[in-house]
Amino acid sequence: MVQIIASGRGPRIEIHKVERAIHGNGIDIKVYGEMLIASQEVVYARELKLNTLEVLVLTPEQGNKLPNFHVSKWIHNKGEYDNYASIHVWDLTNNADAVPGYARNPDSGSIWLNFIAEGE
Repeated sequence: MVQIIASGRGPRIEIHKVERAIHGNGIDIKVYGEMLIASQEVVYARELKLNTLEVLVLTPEQGNKLPNFHVSKWIHNKGEYDNYASIHVWDLTNNADAVPGYARNPDSGSIWLNFIAEGE
C-alpha cells in the first residue's frame, strides 16, 4: 500500500516500501518511493520517515511528453537528526534549476522522481 505524504509547502512524496535492518545498537532504514518535486526544493528526513538522511538516490521519471532532465542533490549534514536534501533539476541545455516547461509538462513545473533513501 502506498503512503502519500503531501506537505503544504513543497513536494508530494509517495512511499512504496520501508525496510528496517537491526545491526547491534543501530537501525538501518531504506525507503523506496516516488516524489513530485520542483527544482530548488528541499526534502527533510522526517518527510521520508527517517530520523537522519545519509543516502538519497534519485531517478527522473521520463516519458514521451517530457524532455530529458538531470537531477542533482546535496545532503546537508549527513547523519545528523532531521537533516535535509536540496534538489536541483537541470534541463537539456544544462540550465541549472530549470523549471520543466509548462507546455510540455502536465505536472505544472514539477517532475516525478523515483527515490531510494537510506538513514536511521
